[in-house]
Amino acid sequence: MKELILTVHILAATLWIGGMLFMVFVLSPYVRSLPNATEAFQKVGKRFSLVGTFIGLPVLFITGLLNMQNIGVSFFDLINRTSTYASTLHDKLHLFILTLILALVHDLYLGPRSHLNEKFRVLTRVVGLVNLIVGIFIVYLAAKLRFGG
Repeated sequence: MKELILTVHILAATLWIGGMLFMVFVLSPYVRSLPNATEAFQKVGKRFSLVGTFIGLPVLFITGLLNMQNIGVSFFDLINRTSTYASTLHDKLHLFILTLILALVHDLYLGPRSHLNEKFRVLTRVVGLVNLIVGIFIVYLAAKLRFGG
């Protein structure tokens, strides 16, 4: 069962990070050339928000907690950073909370307003890019955990 939980966790992370990378490097450059670019961005953003933020991130959180339990790291270990592994996991969890906050601000506040003016459009892009960078750093910490913390 623990292998299944880890697999679901990795798939959810792949959806989240892969989706953001796809948006930045593939979709956005193409959509900007369309006559209805604003409408296309709004529709794609709503869809990715549903799949990535409102399904993917909760799945990551739940499977992350289950993985922590399967590995034998307690909340006491996590809070008190009782080992290198627990310390790295502590940092990863804090960055996850940051990415969750950034995603909610991006998806619920900035994104729906990005078509209103340049300020919202730029802020939406910046928050999305910062969230991608945070996500990549979370993947780095996951790799670090794989090798002991």
